[in-house]
Amino acid sequence: MKNGYQQYLKEPNTIHKKGRLFTKYFHFETKNEFKKRLVRVYLPSTYEDDNPNKRFKVIYFLDGKNIFDDYTSFVGEWGVDESIEKMIENGESEGYIAIGIDAPGSDMGRSYEMSPDELKPLKKYFLKHNGYASLLGKFIFEVVKPDIDSTFFTKPERESTGVCGSSMGGIMAFYLGMEYSDQLNYCLNFSPAFFLYDWNSFREYMDRKITTDMPRQFFYVGGKGFEGLFIETTIRTYNYFKRCGWSPDDLKLIYDSEKEHNEAAWREYFPIALKKIDN
Repeated sequence: MKNGYQQYLKEPNTIHKKGRLFTKYFHFETKNEFKKRLVRVYLPSTYEDDNPNKRFKVIYFLDGKNIFDDYTSFVGEWGVDESIEKMIENGESEGYIAIGIDAPGSDMGRSYEMSPDELKPLKKYFLKHNGYASLLGKFIFEVVKPDIDSTFFTKPERESTGVCGSSMGGIMAFYLGMEYSDQLNYCLNFSPAFFLYDWNSFREYMDRKITTDMPRQFFYVGGKGFEGLFIETTIRTYNYFKRCGWSPDDLKLIYDSEKEHNEAAWREYFPIALKKIDN
């Protein structure tokens, strides 16, 4: 046990055999009823318990139960552990520590928890009032990250820290980049549900927040089925950054017209996104 983190040994599981997964429950003073929150920590095969001089970059993921293990996700996993180990095997990386932060147990609780406080939702969709993403941001950067950095051999500085999420998690990853730009090197925004918000409200928010001294931004969107709702506002947001003068090195977009809104698509493009933006 490391500072309250217990190794995840549940069977069956689909965790990569070369790495290790640890879990710890935190209290999160959120507005919904799910205040006990599980945090998952994947240590790559290159991590050495007795070598504090060997430290690792860290990626924080929203929807932690979908990141590592098919048995904890009802919709399939991202395979982040497999992607990290593949990059190590190919000599493309020394490895990453990946942190998965579980969402609350209800869909609406999750949606409001990842919806930015400042953004006005369009009531024709399912959000009927502003969310409280600021609470989740504080939880991640004021509670979880300090605990991770004091327990594991991380590279805690901004240049070695990223965030990733999809759908509402994609909005949350984007929001964290706006609000915690001093702590993040990049944001991987997969299928972000920007369409849920009044565009004028969203644009005004970006007007206030966007500078060139911010985390690098990667956007992904597919094109089939439900995912079609995400296309226009994702590309519009990407183009907004371009008009703000962002360098092609710091701003990436992938659009795949054949992909639907699911973990299989995000799993395929996650390692591609990481290689494009973290260099």
